Amino acid sequence: MKVLGLDVGDARIGVAVAEEGRPLAFGRGWIERRGRAADVQAVLELARREGAQRAVVGLPRRTGGEEGAQAAKVRAFAAALEAAGLEVRFVDERFTTRVAARRTAHLPRKKRQEKGRLDEAAAVAILETYLERNA
Repeated sequence: MKVLGLDVGDARIGVAVAEEGRPLAFGRGWIERRGRAADVQAVLELARREGAQRAVVGLPRRTGGEEGAQAAKVRAFAAALEAAGLEVRFVDERFTTRVAARRTAHLPRKKRQEKGRLDEAAAVAILETYLERNA
């Protein structure tokens, strides 16, 4: 079964895809946020195109592990995805931005600075964390 990885931010949603049971995820770009209904439709369309039946969503937590305002926004978006019929799982996304920055460090400066490139790499890190934990 294919699975989507989502790094949900205020401006963009980074996207990755993987085959469950395999260790690698692949970036699929990012979605510019345009409002919850449009964003949910964009994710559902991507899931349909990829044949994904589940989304793994990065859940932002503070360093101590507690959830803040951003986690509430992410949970609300995930609930909208579930209401639309997409199965959702959460993964702690602490430190994924740091991992994503390391993974994109080899890219030419212009590519690294593209808005969304880091979001895509974070989605890959989120999904690979899920794959490792569920191998």
